[in-house]
Amino acid sequence: MSTKASLILGLALMAGAALLGKFHYDSRQADETIRVVGAATQSITSDIIKWRVSLARTVAEEGLSAGYAQIRGDVESVVTRLRENGIEEGGITIQSVNTYPQYDRNGVRSGYNIQQQILIISKSVEKIEALAFDPGQILSGGIRLENSYVEYFSSDLAGIKRDLLKAAVEDAQRRAQEIASGGGVTITTLAAASVGVFQITEPFSTEVSDYGVHSTSTRQKDITVTVRATYRIR
Repeated sequence: MSTKASLILGLALMAGAALLGKFHYDSRQADETIRVVGAATQSITSDIIKWRVSLARTVAEEGLSAGYAQIRGDVESVVTRLRENGIEEGGITIQSVNTYPQYDRNGVRSGYNIQQQILIISKSVEKIEALAFDPGQILSGGIRLENSYVEYFSSDLAGIKRDLLKAAVEDAQRRAQEIASGGGVTITTLAAASVGVFQITEPFSTEVSDYGVHSTSTRQKDITVTVRATYRIR
């Protein structure tokens, strides 16, 4: 083999060894990380209430037209009472009428159950709660309350979620630092992070879901989120 060929072969072997060494070093560096899960929980008080009220009238087979007039009068009466109790008109929505046939024990149609819903959305949480807990204040003259359902929401949920994400990342960093200090190493930079779903539950609930939970049944709520983070160490 000529001197020139030997020189080229030697340089090629040296370059290959250098590349192999760099690959080995990089692969070791990639494994030198700490993976942690950070979490943050915040208790909030809802400032928006949604109250769904369903009124009903039952009429005979031949009394359908009169029944529609009755339910319309019922709705107007309830809306008037709501306004008298300080509920803003802009927060009151009257929904469509629903009619359900009724049958006797022989399967013969005997009449109809007519229902109409009123939806109230307001920031006057205490006022709506007082009426929902004692609906007799808005009912009179034979008006029948078929159903009543209250839900609670927060007007600043997006801002609360942002604050929780920040707190969860800070918690993850603290956990990584504690683990690293126990192992005699130091964390450097955040290599990767992923956010879990938000769990919005009633206080002291253990309910969780892979898709997240958004409970609206209570005014007080707990919101929790987790962050999975990977930190490089040296």
